[in-house]
Amino acid sequence: MTRVQKGSMTSKETLRWRAIESLRPEDERVCYDNMANDFMDRPWQSFSRNRFMRKLLIRQSNKDFIGMGGFIVARTRYIDEFLKAQIAEGIKQLVILGAGYDSRAYRFNLLDVGMKVFEVDHPDTQVLKMMKVKMVLGSMPKHAIYVHVDFAHEKLEINLPKNGYDSGLKTLFIWEGVTMYLPEESVNRTLAFIAAYSGEGSCVIFDYLFESAIDGTSQVKEAQMMRMHCAKLREPLHFGLKEDAVGGFLLSRGFSLLENTTATSLKNTYFKGKAQQRKVFPLAAIVCAKVRHL
Repeated sequence: MTRVQKGSMTSKETLRWRAIESLRPEDERVCYDNMANDFMDRPWQSFSRNRFMRKLLIRQSNKDFIGMGGFIVARTRYIDEFLKAQIAEGIKQLVILGAGYDSRAYRFNLLDVGMKVFEVDHPDTQVLKMMKVKMVLGSMPKHAIYVHVDFAHEKLEINLPKNGYDSGLKTLFIWEGVTMYLPEESVNRTLAFIAAYSGEGSCVIFDYLFESAIDGTSQVKEAQMMRMHCAKLREPLHFGLKEDAVGGFLLSRGFSLLENTTATSLKNTYFKGKAQQRKVFPLAAIVCAKVRHL
């Protein structure tokens, strides 16, 4: 019997949030991913073309997991801006870890100019993603390289180099919406690879949940809802960090902390005007860190 590949359900939900956000009027949206809607399934695309249905989708999104959608779209905007800054500073490679339905390899034109983009993900999710890319773009982009890795069991130091990754180049690693689903050992192993196998000036950007959202000690009701929801999807939460321990955590693993951006900062930066009343999940943050080459 042929195995039916379903891919990551949480990556599909992240795509849905980006698609909904990108349907909003320009003066209301926090981020814009012009490929998110194309990556969605065809029934969704037909649904979203209807003006009334678009408004219904947006209205419903404000009721589901209050604040989580806000964090996801702000995270997309923040990482987009960090990527633009890194391109200006001369990165030579981009590695997207747990790429899911990330479209940065295709919607950032500067990436087409002599820069390899490595999309790393679980085989089940990546096969579906590649089918979508070919369907939307008509062909597979030459600068994007798809690397199959199961983060819980396989090693980046084996799979990436054999696909053309150059450990001597200045590289940006984007690790969006992944760490919370991994055991701590896998997080440490991935950071160890980045620290040991990347060129001078390389950086990593990733988001994380606070430990209290993982272990159940937080009194924020959305944290409990999220744990239950992820468990139901069979993608339970595993990894979190204490709010005040990020700098030490990174330093002991070979990194210098550049920024630790909290939900409050994201809210104040991106949710203005018509978006001002929207909420951002408070128990998450985004880290930018630079490899310490001693």
